[in-house]
Amino acid sequence: MATVLRATFKKGEALRYTGHLDILRTFVRGMRRAEIPFKYSEGFNPHAVMSFALPLGVGTTSECEIVEIQMKEQIPVEDFIKAVNEKMPPESIEVLRAEYSDEKTPVIVKAEYVIEYENETDLDYGEIEDALSGKEILIEKKSKRQMKEINLSDHIFNHKIEKKDEKSFTLYVTVSAGNTFNIKPQLLTDGLKSVCPSFKPILALPNRKKFIFEGE
Repeated sequence: MATVLRATFKKGEALRYTGHLDILRTFVRGMRRAEIPFKYSEGFNPHAVMSFALPLGVGTTSECEIVEIQMKEQIPVEDFIKAVNEKMPPESIEVLRAEYSDEKTPVIVKAEYVIEYENETDLDYGEIEDALSGKEILIEKKSKRQMKEINLSDHIFNHKIEKKDEKSFTLYVTVSAGNTFNIKPQLLTDGLKSVCPSFKPILALPNRKKFIFEGE
């Protein structure tokens, strides 16, 4: 009988500027208050046995985060969802669905984002469209060992610009995600700034909407 519970959850606006470790603590605190029978590690400093798929950076909300939790015993997933959500602060964490599985989490290869931008001055939407449509955008991306120059355009797959007015728009975009290449919203924003002179955002509010897995 599988004892690994895989849950998909929403990271709400109240946690937009909260780091990953505090997200983890919030989740564990909610499970403790809900009296969920999850496992702790052994040793001098025991901690909840759980792992997150591609944790979010500070400043981004999400509707598709994935966490795997080692349980002491199975409880109905409906009870888990209801009990945990009742103990979470408003607009923080909301478990959307859950299942038991012994299989590994599918490999994440892309992610869909919706980003709300507000600019300092009037925008040249033509240059932004050109940049997102294949224009070379050379940026430095930090890997585990070194800085590496990449062409950001190679990692932008789909996009749509929804203009609000001359200074603000919503960007719907699909980019590389996962352990090999993970294009964060801040990296995308910096890349656009480097090739679009009119793009000087004073506000960027990213939301991760969906993961795309290998084979999809």
